[in-house]
Amino acid sequence: MKKIGIGRTAEVYDYEDDKVLKLFYSAFSVKTIEDEYLIAKGISTTTSLVPRVYDIVHIKNRTGIVYEKIKGKMLSDYLSGNIINARRIIRKFAQTQKRINNINVKAIPNYTGKLRQRISSSCLLSDPEKKTVLKYLSTINNNEICHGDYHPENVFVDQNHDFKVIDWANMFVSNKYLDIARTYYLIKSGRSLNGKTKLGSLIEWFGRQIIAKFYWEEVKAGKGRKEYFLPCLFIIIITRYDEKIEQEKKGIYNYVKKNKEEMLKAMDVREGESDNAV
Repeated sequence: MKKIGIGRTAEVYDYEDDKVLKLFYSAFSVKTIEDEYLIAKGISTTTSLVPRVYDIVHIKNRTGIVYEKIKGKMLSDYLSGNIINARRIIRKFAQTQKRINNINVKAIPNYTGKLRQRISSSCLLSDPEKKTVLKYLSTINNNEICHGDYHPENVFVDQNHDFKVIDWANMFVSNKYLDIARTYYLIKSGRSLNGKTKLGSLIEWFGRQIIAKFYWEEVKAGKGRKEYFLPCLFIIIITRYDEKIEQEKKGIYNYVKKNKEEMLKAMDVREGESDNAV
């Protein structure tokens, strides 16, 4: 098989009959992979935004999922070749995320507990602080689909210029601003897997700031943004720290140290208030 892509969780290979194999690294449990399969399968029955999902396969000591092959470009590459249209492309990117957030939650397995588990195991929060954040999550839960890793390298543009969204392993159900906040962080401050020279890294950083600005312009007018965005961004950044991406850890640690008191105060839900949660 020909390797055509590499990520933090898996390698992607050309497979048979216009299909690709997402072959997970051996460190990932079969249960984790089966969860992604069920999520992607469920989502693909409700929207055309997701490539078709076929099978789970086992190769030696590794497990993979067979997907429809998308004939097109990764959105990050598509943007690089269409800088003049970047604002319009990012508008469609944000609109696609809105479509995801509005998917009928009953159609797929409910993984509401995923984010809560990550908060509970965070090394940046004390037990009382975790309790505050978890109570806040219960209060703001709108049962909205959150992709959990929505950024230009997880979106493909096909031959008809339609968007296809991949990599649903981090999907959870909560408040859409958690998804929006993670997307904003990943675009603005995330680090690419590809090694770059200092000049290449500077060019990438500059491009990220422009794309982040365009994305923010698309989401800033949304209902609930002033109330939810900053606390949700804080939560997302906390969980990002435990993904152990070395290039980001120092910046995350400093951000949390600077903003924790203010954000926890904003999230503090007094006894009885959560009973009236949406």
